[in-house]
Amino acid sequence: MSKKTISFVSTRGRGLNTDLQLVKDNLMAALPEVEFEYYLNKTATKIPLINTKMEDARRTFCTEAQNIICMDPSIPIKIPSASERERRLLLATPFDYQFNIFMKYHDNPDQPKKQTFIRCTHVMPGSPFTAKLFHSFYEWEDNVTFLDDIPLPISWDILQEEKRTTVKKQLEFYFPQAKGKKILSILLVGQKPEDGSEPVNLFDNFNLKKIMDYIDDDWFVITNNWDLVEISYQLPYQYSSKFGYIKNKISLNDMMYLSDMLITNSSKHAGNFSITKKPIYYLEYLPKIFGNFIKKFYPSMYLKDLEQLLTLDFSNTELSPEQKNFCQEFSYDPTENPLETIEKLFKY
Repeated sequence: MSKKTISFVSTRGRGLNTDLQLVKDNLMAALPEVEFEYYLNKTATKIPLINTKMEDARRTFCTEAQNIICMDPSIPIKIPSASERERRLLLATPFDYQFNIFMKYHDNPDQPKKQTFIRCTHVMPGSPFTAKLFHSFYEWEDNVTFLDDIPLPISWDILQEEKRTTVKKQLEFYFPQAKGKKILSILLVGQKPEDGSEPVNLFDNFNLKKIMDYIDDDWFVITNNWDLVEISYQLPYQYSSKFGYIKNKISLNDMMYLSDMLITNSSKHAGNFSITKKPIYYLEYLPKIFGNFIKKFYPSMYLKDLEQLLTLDFSNTELSPEQKNFCQEFSYDPTENPLETIEKLFKY
């Protein structure tokens, strides 16, 4: 008798994101009798023929898979509906595509509903925003189950004290000067030029010293951004007590566990971090649909450039009314462990 399999699928070049990794690790420990398979190929290249072949391969893989866990538009709609015994779970990590769909339907609500996720049997939206988005603008088969009121795995994990303690020790190992300080994380995402041209420093001529003097001494600034690091070389040595670069030391996701304030252009990081009920700001750094969303609906959280850090009150970490609304819209109260919920779903 063949063993039951669970397949992890991603087609956007993201591999196993943090949510999928946490689920995989938990299921491997909880279900040792299960085999695990992976389809993590990127299906969007500059060569149409390759894209077609990769789409065909993905469709074949998903058609033959017993159970699927994914986190983006990964399950093709051109496969049969799931059998009664199959589980096809979507973990709705708040990537930019959600805000792209929201803004399109906000401007034109009479568009036909999308069928993107119609072959999923279970959906974990992770937030009220995504739950409403999916119910409003997507078609679903009659047997779909929404796992509402449950945070996504990474959001749940961010609040776990044991993990927070581990990451804190790691941070203080690399940056002992951060011990006892509040952490301001400036975490930015963006691709390097794909045409082979030299990347442009988007913070060129920015006066980082002015900002560091403005930020209270009880803060330690962490960033993953090389543009900021390049201009940090102009700072006098004593500023090392207030500034650190985490590349190859601590992951971006791990900084979610320790941050007292987050400045980012990533919808994923902002959405995950919202469960902490701590201040969040969007910083304009390369075009993002998420930025358009924040600018329109949460304007006080939108920073058009780093100079606007000078408008923030670093002596106060209380949430503004808009930040409170954002955190409520993008996180559920952590009352149920999503990993245990997923384990029960696939333990049949």
